[in-house]
Amino acid sequence: MILQELHDRGVVRTRNAPLGDYAEYLTAQVYGGELAANSGKSYDLLAADGRRVQVKARAVGPNTRASAIFSVFRSFDFEIAVLITFESATYALRWAREVTAGEIKAAVRHDPHVNGHRITISRGARLGLDVTTRFHAVASA
Repeated sequence: MILQELHDRGVVRTRNAPLGDYAEYLTAQVYGGELAANSGKSYDLLAADGRRVQVKARAVGPNTRASAIFSVFRSFDFEIAVLITFESATYALRWAREVTAGEIKAAVRHDPHVNGHRITISRGARLGLDVTTRFHAVASA
C-alpha cells in the first residue's frame, strides 16, 4: 500500500524498490526539467538548464563499508551525475554531490564482471560540488 501511495503521488514511477525512483524524484525537484524514460541508459533527467543528469543513490547504514558502491555507470553520455546517500532505515537524506562526467570518468574503476564502471561511496563523497542543502530543502518540503 505504501508503494502504491508513493506511485499515486508521483514520487516513484515503478513498482521496484523505491530508492532509485525517490532519488530521481528529488533530483527533478532540485534541477527542474523532465525525467527521462525508465529504460534510458545514459541519463535520468533532462534538467531545466538542458544538462543531462545521471542519478545514483545508495542506502547506507551503520554496517555499510566505505568500499560499498553505487550502481554501475554503463556510459558517460551525461553532463553531471548526482550521487546521493540515504539512511537505510529511514531514507533520510545523508548527502548529495553534483559531479561532472569528467570527474566521474576519472574516479571510476571498470569491472569486467558487470561490464560497467563502479565508484565507491567514500570516493563519491569527496567529488564535485556539495548540493546537500538544496536536496534537504526539497526533501523536507
